[in-house]
Amino acid sequence: MNVFRHLLGDDTYKKLPQAVQDYHDHKHSHFTGTAFSGGTNNPIANTVRRLFGFPALADTVSVSIELDIHNGRDRWQRNFGGRRFASSFFPHLDGSLDERFSPFRFRFQLRHEGDKLYWDFVGWSLGSMPLPKLLGPRIVTWETASPEGGFEFYSHADFPAIGRLVHYHGIVTPTDEGSREYFTAFTTQDPD
Repeated sequence: MNVFRHLLGDDTYKKLPQAVQDYHDHKHSHFTGTAFSGGTNNPIANTVRRLFGFPALADTVSVSIELDIHNGRDRWQRNFGGRRFASSFFPHLDGSLDERFSPFRFRFQLRHEGDKLYWDFVGWSLGSMPLPKLLGPRIVTWETASPEGGFEFYSHADFPAIGRLVHYHGIVTPTDEGSREYFTAFTTQDPD
């Protein structure tokens, strides 16, 4: 069972759009599409984006996402416009979603409303050390099915003193062809 189904419960999970269920159920391991990649254009934000592999600012970037389950965690390996970054997801003890990204962890409460799955930010930490929420990002994230049936995602994260570090809005569809070869070099960079 994937982490998202586990946290939402079967009844709520089955109410999600089919494209969202298919994505999280790993019905396909590889998705491609395009996205808007925005954010604040200042030296600090640009440096942080480069350090973590986040994409450069662009109206449209190509997107490739590889999904797998590793050590009981959902792993997403992303390539946005040639920049690669990865994170893993697992249940937190309090029933929230824990996303591990490099040394940082971000916690979200999942919420289904209408045709969207929302990720409500509840906290962050450096490793196991909690960080003050006041200094943390303001994150808005949701998922749904696009009108054409693709997996549509939206996310932005505003940080104090940095501004909008990342802002994505895109649509991907499954394409399992050649995914393993494409990500072979990247999979050695395990986010766990």
